[in-house]
Amino acid sequence: MHKFASILRSRLPVLAAVAVVVAALLVGTHTRGSVFAAWLMLHVPALSPLFADTRTVTHSIDCLLSGQDPYTVRSFDPWNRTYNYPPIWLDLRYLGVTSHSSNFLGTIFAVMAISAFLLLLRARAWASAAIIFFAVTSRSILFGVERGNTDEVIFFLLVFGFFLIDRQKPEVRSWLKGTLIVLLTVLKIFPIAAVVALVRNRKGVLTAFLTAVLSLAALVATSEHRLPQIMANTPQDLYISFGSLVFFVTIFKHTPHLLLAMIQHHPKIESIVVLLLAALSIVAGVSFRERLNRFLPPLNFNQTRGSIAAAGLAIFALAFLRGSSYDYRLIFLTGAIAYLVEDLNERNSLRSLPAAIIFVALLWKPPNVSLRYEILDCFVYAIACAWLGTSLLDNLQIPPVID
Repeated sequence: MHKFASILRSRLPVLAAVAVVVAALLVGTHTRGSVFAAWLMLHVPALSPLFADTRTVTHSIDCLLSGQDPYTVRSFDPWNRTYNYPPIWLDLRYLGVTSHSSNFLGTIFAVMAISAFLLLLRARAWASAAIIFFAVTSRSILFGVERGNTDEVIFFLLVFGFFLIDRQKPEVRSWLKGTLIVLLTVLKIFPIAAVVALVRNRKGVLTAFLTAVLSLAALVATSEHRLPQIMANTPQDLYISFGSLVFFVTIFKHTPHLLLAMIQHHPKIESIVVLLLAALSIVAGVSFRERLNRFLPPLNFNQTRGSIAAAGLAIFALAFLRGSSYDYRLIFLTGAIAYLVEDLNERNSLRSLPAAIIFVALLWKPPNVSLRYEILDCFVYAIACAWLGTSLLDNLQIPPVID
């Protein structure tokens, strides 16, 4: 009983955050007349009907059941969108899922995300409790809940999968995690970045490489030659989004039109600059490793939260590099926040507090394009690259550069 009470106490910030959001939605629904209006009251960019991203799947199933192609036909979607997920999601039709299941399925996705937060985030100090509360109530997290986005499912499977696998025999953990990453990649391409969590040592490089190859092969095999359409149908939006494209467009918005047009029409330039920034961040992290450790705890890939943090940072970095991803994908930064929170829990120091505050501040970014938040986004990207890159090189036992 004492152990259960201790576990419950450490999860109180997550439960309090959920309770506050639910209460706000109930009050907003009562005063404004609808859940849609209640979400708007919370400054979450809602759509009506709710769970718009869940409906991407469920209404596409309706399209498929009618004998038409959801990758090209728009008429079944409430917002005239084409389907942009791998085909495997459409197999939910064999479980009886249709557009009539949208609200139920969207609610299940939200419960999965909350369950992952309850497992991942635990507070044992006032600072960690505050960080967790503001992370879970952040606009980016609530945006994903309102849209019923499938990133919630990916996040749930990643967190629960890693915790479950780390309870197995050490000799099979890497292969089980590799299998999980293959599954997640089949569901939604970008989780392939999580292979970095397999690089616990030099042998892990081969495991990570093989996992990446198998993930791509499985994706191609299960996508039924739809990958070009998936990429073409996936929007590159500047509104309620983050990433390198959003950053550069915001930076150059008040510069001569030629610079902005160059970035928009030549994305390779943007990618090269971002990759160069990643390389410089890693070099700086390795060169000043001891100073970096004063603000960020080294990632321990042999701990569950350490490997989840590494996977989340890699997914965030890939999303940033891609150019534009909707803000709900920032949910993967909560893996890194959980690791920082553990450091706050276990040390008599607030070493990790500044980084945790910076990460949570990004989760609170407004839906409109804002220069200061795009700069913050790029800064977090640099931190993620330096933190993850230094930890990976530590696993490979590459010594620091003496300055």
